[in-house]
Amino acid sequence: MSRRKTRKPLPISRLAEARGKEPQKPQDVEDDLKVPPPQPLEDQHDQPLSIDLDENIELLKQRVGASDDIVFRNFKINNAGELNATLVFVDGLVNKDQLQRDLMGSLMLFARQTCRAEWSTGTHGYDAIKNHLLTLIELKDVTTIRQCVEAVTAADALLFIDGSKKALVLGAKSWEHRGISEPGTEQVVRGPRDGFNELFKSNVALVRRRIKSPYLRVKYARIGRRTQTDMAIMYEENIANPSIVKETFRRLSLIDVDAILDSGYIEQYIEDNPYSPFPQVQFTERPDRVAAALLEGRVAILVDGTPFALLVPAVMSNFLPSPEDYYERWILTSATRLVRTLSIIIAILLPALYVAIVTFHQEMIPTRLAIAIASSREGVPFSAVVEALLMEITFELLREGTIRVPGTIGSTIGIVGGIIIGQAAVSAGLVSPLMIIIVALTAIGSFAIPAFNVGLSLRLLRFPLIALAGSFGLYGVFSGIILIMLHVVSLRSFGVPYLAPVAPSNLSGMLDTVIRGPLWALSRRPKMFRPRQKQRIDKPAFIQHQQEKGRDDNAEGNS
Repeated sequence: MSRRKTRKPLPISRLAEARGKEPQKPQDVEDDLKVPPPQPLEDQHDQPLSIDLDENIELLKQRVGASDDIVFRNFKINNAGELNATLVFVDGLVNKDQLQRDLMGSLMLFARQTCRAEWSTGTHGYDAIKNHLLTLIELKDVTTIRQCVEAVTAADALLFIDGSKKALVLGAKSWEHRGISEPGTEQVVRGPRDGFNELFKSNVALVRRRIKSPYLRVKYARIGRRTQTDMAIMYEENIANPSIVKETFRRLSLIDVDAILDSGYIEQYIEDNPYSPFPQVQFTERPDRVAAALLEGRVAILVDGTPFALLVPAVMSNFLPSPEDYYERWILTSATRLVRTLSIIIAILLPALYVAIVTFHQEMIPTRLAIAIASSREGVPFSAVVEALLMEITFELLREGTIRVPGTIGSTIGIVGGIIIGQAAVSAGLVSPLMIIIVALTAIGSFAIPAFNVGLSLRLLRFPLIALAGSFGLYGVFSGIILIMLHVVSLRSFGVPYLAPVAPSNLSGMLDTVIRGPLWALSRRPKMFRPRQKQRIDKPAFIQHQQEKGRDDNAEGNS
């Protein structure tokens, strides 16, 4: 509760001021941004290292406890003085072959061939080992017990050398992980097939491979007092608005919890309105979608241990397109988007409209259709609203059940179970055949929505709309729609209106909403994100081609 009291979304007054100011230089933004530091451990363990190796090892053992997976390897460095050293690491989280080759081999076998006499003391020996003997790429000095504990628990190896007040952190992380494969939640017919995995640095590299801009910024941070979860914040410095970037860092720095196990934890802590059914943070497991968002001026958050990246800000128009909409020609994509928009309307309104018309507004139904509906409902003991709620709940149970069973039989249970339950309900006279069709069309419409979390929101809103339809007819349905629209219009995502670019309206931005204009017509970045560089195409190639063609035609006519 204290976090919600202290967290304040980006004020509108600051947004207005940001629009009127000149864009800052990239260096100015870099100086202002502060990556939130890792959560400190207890103060009593934040004491400096001593020159006594045994004392340092004892303090470290007291801090990490008696854990069998933490290895303490004592050995002697084969230089002139044979310095005592200890290597500490967590078994299963480091590359043992790399440590054996680049550390143990160099210090125990080849040190005598290269070491000088003055390297035999602790301080000189430490510097000589770091600068002349070790061939590992990632090396870092630490000087306190707290830093040593953080290094070991973060899957780094730690090297203590007798006589030195510093320890060496060796970057040798390695663990079993899932390879790069096709995303499971955002499959496409045409487009890249690589998706994120659970290693956040691998995910950062997938995005960096697509954006080779020198202005792409990646900031590492840790979050969670006990889990110390690594994450990366990515943005294009010369495109992203500084106020949005700073607000992202501010909200992340206010998160003070024990554990962050997935990006979904962070999403729930940084969203503007946690009581809204509509998502205000977009998630994706596609590197191409993250790259496209960064080039629009948005910020990406990649969390270690999850294949889903977060994109902020996120408005309604970001959830409706499919990833492959930009890989096909605009006419085909626009037609597909119109069908998708129709599916959204069906998914949220079709059962409520059916209940309202059948219950209160029979005069709106053509005579033959009314007779057919009446005959199909003959013998059904329930009212239309109870019938609709009963079938919707049954379908939700069936859908949830098919998700939890093994994948090989899940689809079979879904299809066969739906057919059997529907046919049995009709045969028993509990529901009408038309209601089965209505519920099936509603389910198909919800499946056509690309964003899974938006589909969940519409499934949730469907039930109160059915209840309003059964109580007040079309008046109740339209009252529910008005309440939903009022709520959506009031939403903000990091200060950006949720219905932008429709409300407030922006003609150039509306070319990429319900329909998708040609790529050469999308010459400006979305205005709602207030990018520092508004143009992404100086002069579309299509227009250049038309101009050159016109000049050639004029030249031929003159000749």
